[in-house]
Amino acid sequence: MLSHTIKQHMLSPRNIGVMSSPDGVGEVVGPICGDQFSMYLQIKGGRIAKASFTTHGCWAAIAMGSLLTELIEGLSIREALFLDGEMLARESAGLPEDKWPCARMVSMALHQAVADWQRRSGAG
Repeated sequence: MLSHTIKQHMLSPRNIGVMSSPDGVGEVVGPICGDQFSMYLQIKGGRIAKASFTTHGCWAAIAMGSLLTELIEGLSIREALFLDGEMLARESAGLPEDKWPCARMVSMALHQAVADWQRRSGAG
């Protein structure tokens, strides 16, 4: 059974959309399902000031993207990178195990967006 948190993020996703002038972008295609997921970050003073996402994926990709963007805003880069797919799946409390690859895909996009920011800014 899906948790209230998952249902809310699935039915009313937060922070969805392409960000204008992002500091970092991460794009991932799910190796199992072929879903596409993009993460956009604005980073100020080593902290994630804003995060948004787009996806051509299932309900779980939408819910995990929405949840992750809320979890990481305000975190330092180091803190955000500790959030891996399994932590995100557990944080959601109710994501079916067969949808955990969606949580991993979203986490991979975050890591790629941070790497893109580091490459662009010379940080890290």
